[in-house]
Amino acid sequence: MLVACNESGPLPEIVTASLKESHEETLIGLVSHLEDVTISGIEPIASDRSRVSVRYELVFDMGFSRAIRILADPGSVSGGERERFRDHLGIIGTVELTGLTSLYGEFEKGQRFNVVREIDFVKIKGKWVGQP
Repeated sequence: MLVACNESGPLPEIVTASLKESHEETLIGLVSHLEDVTISGIEPIASDRSRVSVRYELVFDMGFSRAIRILADPGSVSGGERERFRDHLGIIGTVELTGLTSLYGEFEKGQRFNVVREIDFVKIKGKWVGQP
């Protein structure tokens, strides 16, 4: 994912957009969204690398029990839900979702978690690229 930059690192609004975009591409992004993203620091690591510290609130839009039902028994849900979760259906998605319980327990719809993490960015051809 390419982003705009300044000399010391990616611009804060681009970091936020990059974080939300990468979140939406994952299974957890299908069952949650991010709110109140705050950048607490941008640390240059090298001339072409920066580490960005972020804080945000992870908000679950769907409970664990509903999500596991969709993944484990896709025939029991609407075609729209099957399509939305198509890349995660079956045993692999079930295992991935179950793995989230080690971080968030059996989450409920509306449940919120404060998250703090670091994201590395690399400058390639004058653009900052977020590293997963």
